[in-house]
Parts: sequence; C-alpha cells; structure tokens
Amino acid sequence: TRRDETREREREREIEMAGSDVEAPAPASLEVVKKANSMDVVASLRNVNDMKAMDDPKMIGSIASIEGSLKSLASKVSGTSASVRGPARSLVSSIRTSDGTVRENAKEMQPEDGEPDHQHGPARVSDWYHTSFNLLAEIMGTGILSLPSTMAGLGYILGSFSIVVFAIGVYYAGFILSKVKNRYYKQVLSYGDMSYIIHGEVFEKFTRGLLYANWYSLMCYYILALASCLMSAFYWRTDICFWMWGLMAVAILVPFAQPRTFHAISFFSLLSTVSIIVAVAIIAAAFITGTTTEEEFVPPTWKVPRQPFLSGYSNIANILFAFQGQSEFYEMASEMKNPKKFPFSLGVSQVIMASMYLFTALLAYTYGGANVNGFILYSLPENALRTVCSILVGVHIIVAYMITNQPLAYKTHEFLSKATIHASGTKPALIHLAITSVFLAIGYIVSNVIPFFADMQGVISAFAAAPIIFFFPAYFYIQACRKNGDWAGVPIYEKAWLATMIVVLFPFCFGVGLVSSISGIATNWSGSDQKPFQCIVASQL
Repeated sequence: TRRDETREREREREIEMAGSDVEAPAPASLEVVKKANSMDVVASLRNVNDMKAMDDPKMIGSIASIEGSLKSLASKVSGTSASVRGPARSLVSSIRTSDGTVRENAKEMQPEDGEPDHQHGPARVSDWYHTSFNLLAEIMGTGILSLPSTMAGLGYILGSFSIVVFAIGVYYAGFILSKVKNRYYKQVLSYGDMSYIIHGEVFEKFTRGLLYANWYSLMCYYILALASCLMSAFYWRTDICFWMWGLMAVAILVPFAQPRTFHAISFFSLLSTVSIIVAVAIIAAAFITGTTTEEEFVPPTWKVPRQPFLSGYSNIANILFAFQGQSEFYEMASEMKNPKKFPFSLGVSQVIMASMYLFTALLAYTYGGANVNGFILYSLPENALRTVCSILVGVHIIVAYMITNQPLAYKTHEFLSKATIHASGTKPALIHLAITSVFLAIGYIVSNVIPFFADMQGVISAFAAAPIIFFFPAYFYIQACRKNGDWAGVPIYEKAWLATMIVVLFPFCFGVGLVSSISGIATNWSGSDQKPFQCIVASQL
C-alpha cells in the first residue's frame, strides 16, 4: 500500500542518516532504543549458555555494539536486527579453522578494533564486572586460608611486603598480556595461541600441555580442599573417613561442572565472591573475640623466624599459589564486550584480593600468634559458626573448580567429538557429563593415593605458576614488540623489569620451589605410616 511504501522510505532515510554525520533521531526514538537495550540484556543472560546459538548467533543480543553507535541506533528504530558480537563459546582456537587447518592470517598483527571475530572468537557478552567476579573466584580461593600461617612463617614485615609485591607483579603480568592482545593480536584466545604465533606448533603444544597439567593439578587440589571443608563443617561426624568426605565432594561437584561458558559461570562467581568475603568476616570475628582454638599462644613478631631456607621459601610459594590465575586471562578477556577494559577488571580484582589477603593474614597472625593453624578453618571453635563458615568456603571452592574445569573440559570435548562440541541436545550434554565425571574420578584417586597431597601446592607453584606468572607474560610481550618493530620504543625501566621476570624470578621460583616442595613430600613420606585410602579423620591440607 501507499502507506507501507511511505514507512519503508522513512526507514531507509533513517538508516542513511545514521551512516552520515546527521544528528541522532528524536528523543521519542531513544525511548524505543532504551527498551530494546533492556530486552537485549535479558536475552543475552537467557541465551548465552544455550548451545543452539552456534547455529543462530543472532540469539545473542549486542549491548555494546548498540551503545554509541548511530548505525545500530537506527537499526533499533527502524526495526532491523542489531549487530551480533560473536557466537557463544569459549576457548575456541583463533589460529585454526573448524577442520583443524591453520588460518592464513593466524600470525598477522590484528589490533583490537572493537569488532568481534564472528567465525573464530567467543561471544563478547561479559561486562568488566563479570570478568572481575570471575578473576576473584578463580584466583582468591583456598590460598587465602593458608596465608595466616604463611605470615607466621615470614613475620609482619616480609609477609606483608611479599603479598603487596606479588599483587603488583600479578597485575603487571596481566597488564602486558592485555597489551599484547589489544595492541597486536586481538585474535589470541589463550597462551597456546600466542605461543603458536611466536614460535609455531611445537612451542604451542608445550605451552598447552603445561597449562592443562596446571589446571588439572588445581582441580585435584580443589577436590581435596572441598573434602576438608565438609569435614570442618560437620566436625561431629568423626565416624566418617577422609576418603568418604572426598566421595561426597566429587558428588557435589558433578552437577556444577556442567556449565560450558565463562559467562554462565560468572553468575555463580558473584555468589562465590560474596561467600568468601562473609567467611573471612566470620574468621576475623572469631579471632578478635578470642574464640579460636590454638593450644598455645606464641606472640607474633616483626622479624623472620629462624628456619631452614627451604622451609622459609615454602611460605613464599604459598603466596605465589594464592595469586595464580594468569593461565586463563586471555580466555576471560575474549568474552568481554570491550577487551580493552581487562586491565581495569584485573586492577579491581587485585585491589580486593590484596586487601583481603592482608586483612586475613595480619588479623589471624596477630590474634592467633605463631601457632595459627595452617588450614584456618580448623582454628574456629566447633560450633554452628564453624559450620556456616566452612560451607561458605566450600561454595567458593566449587566455583573455582567450575572455572578451572571449563577450558580443560572444552578442549577434551573438542578432541573427542568436534561434531558435538557446539551442538545442543542430549548427546553433547552426555559427552560433557562423561568428561567431567572422568576428571573428578581420576582427581579423587590422585588426591587419595598421594599422602599429604597439600604438599603438591608447592609443586604446582613451582612447575606451573612460576612460568605462567613470570616467564610467559614477559616473553610474549618482548616477542610481540620485536616482531612488530616496537622493541626500541619500550622504556629502559620496563625492559629491566621484563628481564628480571625471565632471568631472575622465573628460574629462582621454579628451581628453589621445586626442590623445596619435593623435599617436603619426601620428608612426609618417610615420617608417615599413612596408606592410600586409609581411614583417617583429619584434613590432609
């Protein structure tokens, strides 16, 4: 009809205006846009974990591409569809196509320009605070529970100084990782991708293997930690052996290991962050009121207590472990609406983490003294407050396991069944369930076969955390600058710090940490009569 033709011409004119320098539409149209934006938020939250989005990416609304874009503004007014930020998936290799062949432009410099990679990149659906929640949940886990005893082993000055220095160092590592991604290679989705760009397939496979070993070691540790939390929560059940608590921990983790994107996990991450903050508040209150259970109070000191060098270094390794998480920075940044905001997300999470670490360690050491328990939950009195606190810490550990499990389960699914990895339905869900169940079963066996598995925390810090925190970020940044002709412009002080990370910090933490941890394991083996799966009623943390 003539009226329909007139409406169509008006829509075409509005789109043309949006592409030119003409002013935005009238305020009445902006109300339509605001309503559409709110619908986009709801649709994004509802559909982001629906794997049908692989076949129909338009299921995912684009909030970031609407705001500040006149073209998208006009599309909302005219009724056309909004642009899409990419398919909803995580940890897709940016350097290979779906059939496994390497992309022609895989190694080319591609600075971040705000546009998603619809064919190879994950959905850009996470706000900066989603990423901060994920960082807090992934990093600030069981490490905080051992920091009071770490402070006791280092004294006030060295302990506090070490926590602050590691917080700054970890932020800088994340900052230069972000610079590499945003300034040079927006297509990078993981350490493995960056390793391929620099040195090819062999270095890529080595890096990915190290990361997978690190992730799985942490998953085994989380099983042990959750079992210890259950034992602490239900302290009156002395008839239940530790290996039984471990089975319960595995049963609890099975359903929580099923979400398949970081964005879906981010909503659990908020609960996790709140849980650990409330738990720390309970622990602080217990120490301040003097209701903790240390047998003999030994006053805290500013000085470093006399101890063998390797024992002293194990305390440094515990702090390193508490700040570990860089291996998933690229994955998290890739799901952000604006990856350039990753340093801000990381900065917020690091300030919160460092504050929480210092507060917990200083307060517990001050009130608990040098004999403060290595697993802080066991310093709480045996009452309902201890049960609540242990459950809250358990919630945090569950989410940390979810985040660590996600990329490893994804890659295993990709290896076993590429045809179903992005599909929806019963078969893909059962494959994912089988993978996560096998991970949990093997992790349960490993954590019970190795007595004093908590000593493996130091091994993880040495063989994985040291290169992940110090070597790879510095090396990636140096090589990216050199490949693109920017190395000469890097300030001399930054070059000096990068060299310190690679030549001093990495080999020292790797070598000394490994010797210290293996020595501790050997000592515990020789002095213990415990056998695998023996019925013990004490935490192995």
